[in-house]
Amino acid sequence: MSSNLPKLKIKLTKYQQRLITLGWLIIAMNFIIVGISYTNLPDIIPAHFNYKGEVDGFGTKSTIWTFPILSSIIYFILYLVIKNINLWNMNYPIKVTDENAPEIYKTSLKMLVYINVLIAIIATPIIIEIILQAHDINLGFKFSSLSIVTVISITIIPFFYIFKMYKTPKK
Repeated sequence: MSSNLPKLKIKLTKYQQRLITLGWLIIAMNFIIVGISYTNLPDIIPAHFNYKGEVDGFGTKSTIWTFPILSSIIYFILYLVIKNINLWNMNYPIKVTDENAPEIYKTSLKMLVYINVLIAIIATPIIIEIILQAHDINLGFKFSSLSIVTVISITIIPFFYIFKMYKTPKK
């Protein structure tokens, strides 16, 4: 961390604030889905899926609460980071100057917001797949595969934004 980076306070845009709210709504929806379906679940439910979306682990029905609880904890922690971070304390792949700092800082904040929303989303398809599999419902599509897409997205987004930072004029 370089202490001589420009110290600018970048506020979240209205769109980013709406994305954060959307993330909280998704977290709440995950709790609601689990709460509504919990009493109808069998005592033993699918708890893990392999890369093909096939069940390869089971647990008690209370294990379904793990997904909304963990995603809400991770979402909350990253939310606190987004709200409280001093962007000049982050590490950047390019030289940050007075001229390019606003754009670089906005880009890094945008990246954190998108990653956080994807973290909120990641548990939803797993929860749905667990409920469907527990009731032997086959829709011909594995919802859990959407989680793989989400994980890939979370992995790719930082590279995309790093590339964008490199394209930012150095001035």
